[in-house]
Amino acid sequence: MQPPSQPFEQGDQPRFAPPPPPAQPGWQYPTARPEGHPGMQPGFPPPPAPAHPAPSQGFSHQPPYAHGHQGYYPPPQNWLPPVLTDPGRWSPHHPEVGRAEMGVRFVARFVDTFAVGCLWYAMMLLGTLVSVAIGGGDMDGGPGEIAFMVTAVFNFFLLAIVLEWLQVRLWGRSVGKIMMGLWVVRSDGSGRVKAGRAFVRALLYAPGVNPVNLLLPWSLTNVLWPLRDKTLRQCLHDKAAGTVVVQVRR
Repeated sequence: MQPPSQPFEQGDQPRFAPPPPPAQPGWQYPTARPEGHPGMQPGFPPPPAPAHPAPSQGFSHQPPYAHGHQGYYPPPQNWLPPVLTDPGRWSPHHPEVGRAEMGVRFVARFVDTFAVGCLWYAMMLLGTLVSVAIGGGDMDGGPGEIAFMVTAVFNFFLLAIVLEWLQVRLWGRSVGKIMMGLWVVRSDGSGRVKAGRAFVRALLYAPGVNPVNLLLPWSLTNVLWPLRDKTLRQCLHDKAAGTVVVQVRR
């Protein structure tokens, strides 16, 4: 055995191996790959665990990004307002769904007034021809004049009321409301309007020649009342009859 101070000769091996170099901060010696571990390269440390574990069954998926961070996409939403597809589904608890506005109702009422005017003219013409036929070509006195007076009174005072009452009672709406997709339903949400409510509604405000419409303070207040009623948009004749006008879109 040679003393450690003497140098090694050729062919001699050192008895003790030199110490390993010091480890650098943040660096580790590569570890051996365990047997049966897939995806691990020899001499490299195992991959780090994921920051967000996969959600288990029964829980909703959480987005990887929070609101305000880059890559966040909000869930899709329906920005269209809800509409009414069936007049029987209108509810006073949600009156804004299907509520008819004043502009649409005004157009429907204009169409109804024009239709009643055309029918009134046709009825007056027919009544005149019948009166002349009954009176033998003379309407001054006799049965011809009586027939003409009956026709004129019916057209001036009852035609618009009867026509409005029949349409709402049978169809639930008038001709103008059919064109605009409007319906008349009960304000308590129970559906179609019966004969009594339809008659009260027609008596207080029927389009065309109606004695009630000649009362300007009443008629103006009646048609402008929806400006005050922000919830149901009811006119005064709707409040008296317990009805509301809704718009249905199919």
